[in-house]
Amino acid sequence: MEQTDALAAAGAEQDDERAIPHGFTLMPAFGPYHQMFGPTYFRKTERGYAVGMHVREAHRNLGQMMHGGAICMLADTAITWASKYSRQPAVKVLTTGLTVNFMGNAEPGDWIEAHIDVLRSGKRVIFSDCRIWANAKCIAQASGQFQVMGEVEG
Repeated sequence: MEQTDALAAAGAEQDDERAIPHGFTLMPAFGPYHQMFGPTYFRKTERGYAVGMHVREAHRNLGQMMHGGAICMLADTAITWASKYSRQPAVKVLTTGLTVNFMGNAEPGDWIEAHIDVLRSGKRVIFSDCRIWANAKCIAQASGQFQVMGEVEG
């Protein structure tokens, strides 16, 4: 097992000790950074997708709350996932714009979810929006623009 796979497995084992809400499935990591960040989970919703995760100590800032950069990472990951699967076959996408507005916070141990709406899935560009929730409060809103890079192979 590669070191990055071991990191992801260790994070998922840690989440096994915490409740993962019904319907969520472990999301494959997009690369070494995502594996280091820790496991994220997805589920299909009526409107598209939700992506969730547990906030860890490593995700917090000095103020004992989730770091804004960690919220941005979740927003980008969630919107990328939903945009990728906004059509069949799935497409490769590249983030070309991401705007995140912070409205609250989350603390280590909290389960947070990003709920994504794909606003327009065009031939070359996909526009999506998401709201990130923690403890029944919206803590962030994000909008993303993605360039379509072709279909996913296999």
